[in-house]
Amino acid sequence: MPLTNKQKEFIKKNFDSLTEKQITKRLNAPLSEVKLFINEIKPPPPKWFYLSFIIIPVLFFFLLEIGLRVFSYGIDNRVWVDISSDMQILNPDISKRYFYTTKNAPFSVESFIYKEKKGNNFRIFVLGASSGAGYPYLSSASFSKFIRKKLEILYASTQIEVSNFSMAAINSYAIRDLVPELLEKQPDLILIYLGHNEYYGALGVGSLESFGSSRFVVKTTLWLNKLKSVELLRNLITSITGIFSSNDIVTGGTLMAQMSKDKMIEYDSGVYWDGIEQFKENLSDIFSICEEANVPVIASTLVSNLKDQKPFVSVINSNYPSAEMIFEDAKTKLSVGEVDSAKHQFIFAKDLDALRFRAPEEINNVIIQLCKEFGYPVIRSDSIINSASGNGIVGDELMTDHLHPNVKGYQLIGNLFFSSMKKNKFLPQNEIPNIDEKLADSLLFAYYNFTQLDSTIAEFRIKILKNDWPYVDPENKLPRNILFSLKDVIDSLALQVVDGLISREQARLKSAEYYKAQNNFEFYSTEMAALIEEFPFLIKYYSSTAKELIKAGKFSNAYYFLKRGFDKKPNAFNTKWLGIIDLSQGFVDEAITYLEQSLILNDNDAQTYFNITGAYAQRKEFNKALNSINRCLQLDPNFSRAKIIKQQLESILSKSSADE
Repeated sequence: MPLTNKQKEFIKKNFDSLTEKQITKRLNAPLSEVKLFINEIKPPPPKWFYLSFIIIPVLFFFLLEIGLRVFSYGIDNRVWVDISSDMQILNPDISKRYFYTTKNAPFSVESFIYKEKKGNNFRIFVLGASSGAGYPYLSSASFSKFIRKKLEILYASTQIEVSNFSMAAINSYAIRDLVPELLEKQPDLILIYLGHNEYYGALGVGSLESFGSSRFVVKTTLWLNKLKSVELLRNLITSITGIFSSNDIVTGGTLMAQMSKDKMIEYDSGVYWDGIEQFKENLSDIFSICEEANVPVIASTLVSNLKDQKPFVSVINSNYPSAEMIFEDAKTKLSVGEVDSAKHQFIFAKDLDALRFRAPEEINNVIIQLCKEFGYPVIRSDSIINSASGNGIVGDELMTDHLHPNVKGYQLIGNLFFSSMKKNKFLPQNEIPNIDEKLADSLLFAYYNFTQLDSTIAEFRIKILKNDWPYVDPENKLPRNILFSLKDVIDSLALQVVDGLISREQARLKSAEYYKAQNNFEFYSTEMAALIEEFPFLIKYYSSTAKELIKAGKFSNAYYFLKRGFDKKPNAFNTKWLGIIDLSQGFVDEAITYLEQSLILNDNDAQTYFNITGAYAQRKEFNKALNSINRCLQLDPNFSRAKIIKQQLESILSKSSADE
């Protein structure tokens, strides 16, 4: 029954103070009619009421984010971490942006960089995954090491920086995410070796760390994961789900093996092409960002072991032949001299391998195509490694496993990058080399500083890799006492490094001490040179090593460390001994320059005054020589040799005066 006008007037006056049921009872009216009329006359909520549903949550998360940052919650999100007063490295925790469930997330080991780019600085950035990082050798034999050392020899007056930001088990998503932040450091050139991990690397379409094949979803997630509030939420979800799930840890020979177990991707399948498209779009973004920043790029095609790595997984009942069958056919063709046909079949077998540890050939096609579109140089590492291999097909001669080159292989790739830099004029412009490239290569190989420790660490890493899935079934793994036969101290140190029991720095120091105890100062020098190349920011080792070599009378060996220390930070010690050694070699002018600088830094060293006296005397600057020897004797009145030199100088000056 409809409400009367009188009832409506009553409701208008009292709906703010009485409930709907109270009004219904007083008017003896239907509840439905009362509710309907109240809704008609009730004023709409103000706009701020609706806005509050947006503002309050946003304000809550804003304040939460500020609070979490103030109290340094969770992982360290800084891009750069200081390692000395003038140097930084890429934050080791930065990989946790991409690895959410994987233990022991990787980090770059060769990413040191000066905080401020100086006027005579030439700065190169290397971007990639484990091959880019130089696995299994890492910084001791990466192609970036080759490039850096060659540039240092040719451009001795330029501050060369080749910073390598490559990390194991990442792919183009991580590089796409990092590039804008890396470009803030103003590199002069970027080198890219990337593409093997598009399927199983972090966030790849076949990875345990995947968010699916949508690039929009992955890129949005990467942006959100930089927020502390999102990290808190993710940690809460992980903690809650962890209560109801097993905590088994997936193991494998490499981090990639942990992330890809039982993920088989058939050739030409939807997921296969998702991985290709993912790489193409990400690499295109990387090139576009670099192009906008006006930073040149050189990209490389990828190398895989073709003839000595059989397919890991062959798919039966596929639209394509079995990978294993094609591989065996390739071997047969090679054995009868059909080299070109065999090479084609080896490549096809690699592409058919359903365990996509090795990049399919289509990845190389994408690299070549995009470099052409953007006008960037591309180097054909696959071609150079093939041409340097037996029968022109890459195998174990230049590879350590299924896709990582050996030392010579990395050097070939490094030299190919350098040749492209030279061809495209991507070299330091403020200095002209005073030695030819052939001599530079001779010096490079003579002082490559690759030690037995480096070789053994790499050997043990490969043994562990090939003693696990997918090389062997877990039940067929060899026990460690059979896998490793330790012959000497270096073997023991190498295994401790591989097992994470000691750092590479500690291992190098112990190895060097072992050689020094044997009076093997050549090996001692090489080990310590390798240490300071790997950790150039640890200045203390420059002088300490030089002191040990000087004490042993190994002055030519000491000179290297003195000069490296001087280039890093001149002090009274390195300038003094550089002067003394130069003087002993007959380089009088250079000796005086160093010794004068040493006296500026410390004018209380009698030995420095004694040596500069001899240098001045050789230049027939006898007055300067006499002043120096007088200061020497003032500091050390009992310096008997100085007394003799003083008498000789006084005699020379007296005779010279008499002649006048």
